[in-house]
Amino acid sequence: MNKLKLTSVLFTLLINFQVMAAPVPVLSFKAQGENYDVDKIADGFGSIWAMDFLSADKMIFNEMKGSISTLDLKTGVTRQLKNAPIVYHSGQGGLLDVAVDPDFAKNKFIYVTYSKKVGTKQTTAMARAVLDLATETFGEWVDMFVGVPASSTAHHYGSRIAFDYKGHIFVSQGERGQADLAQSLEANNGKIMRLNMDGSIPSDNPFVNFPNARKEIWSYGHRNPQGLFYDRISDTLYEQEHGPRGGDEINIIEKGKNYGWPEITYGREYSGSTWRTGESQRDGMVQPIKIFTPSIAPSGLFVYRGETLGLFKDKFVSGALALEHVNLVSVKDSLTACEDRLLLKLNERIKDVVQGPDGLVYVASDSGRIYVIKRGQK
Repeated sequence: MNKLKLTSVLFTLLINFQVMAAPVPVLSFKAQGENYDVDKIADGFGSIWAMDFLSADKMIFNEMKGSISTLDLKTGVTRQLKNAPIVYHSGQGGLLDVAVDPDFAKNKFIYVTYSKKVGTKQTTAMARAVLDLATETFGEWVDMFVGVPASSTAHHYGSRIAFDYKGHIFVSQGERGQADLAQSLEANNGKIMRLNMDGSIPSDNPFVNFPNARKEIWSYGHRNPQGLFYDRISDTLYEQEHGPRGGDEINIIEKGKNYGWPEITYGREYSGSTWRTGESQRDGMVQPIKIFTPSIAPSGLFVYRGETLGLFKDKFVSGALALEHVNLVSVKDSLTACEDRLLLKLNERIKDVVQGPDGLVYVASDSGRIYVIKRGQK
């Protein structure tokens, strides 16, 4: 072998080694007798709002400012996708959730929620488009849901997407700072909506026969739902929302139910005084299955199902913005169970958490980083 060819082979081996070499954990911890490592797998982005998986080896994630990218989990290479939706990025508004259609292998649909400009105001909207992975380009974005009414406020947009794998899609919207509208069936503020996969209204939605009601409403009385997860194991839709000062909640979402905001809450006024009604329970209004007081400012939510990470098994996993951690609490006895608060040493506002196809837990931060939690060395 001549010298030039040998140099080329060595260079190729060096490059492959650099790609495949295991990253040094940024954090390690031990829990329940098991070792865990936290690796940083992406960095240098704006606030990452949401993540999902296109395949076992490729993630899709978005930045609040409006961009959408892919991350190759084998090589660590990120690629920004072209023709992202136009969003209103101000305050808490911007590009919100991103979700991959359960039948993506066939239809190539990607869904997003975002803050949309409507005249001089803005609202929460959900759109979908076909993603051409070969050209890394989205097709035309088509709105499937646009919240009514639009508002001049720039906060409490929600918003998350969940599929029930039975032909329906759920989308959450915050009450946009107009608390009383959460109790009005004529507004999408503070609601969970249910649509058919093509955006039409299911005939069995709870308020389809109510005069003046928004037919897409599935549940109401929510404040700012930034966690939404459909658990296929238990056939249950879970929602997580911000309370005011304290009173963050996890709820089981059921057809047509009223979850109380702003009539009841376990939170307080931001001044510290009792909430305006002074009530935390009322007949006809559903109680949460988990209450966080003081507030953790919860973000993404899922139920960990699997055996790969024993600490997480059968637990709610959620991000925490204010208290900067990943939160774990048992699903079975969530109201009384103790919490595990992980990754506190990272000092990161956690924006989203997801379980990967590999059974690992992926974590996105407000400072533009993505981490993965995995088994550590014994």
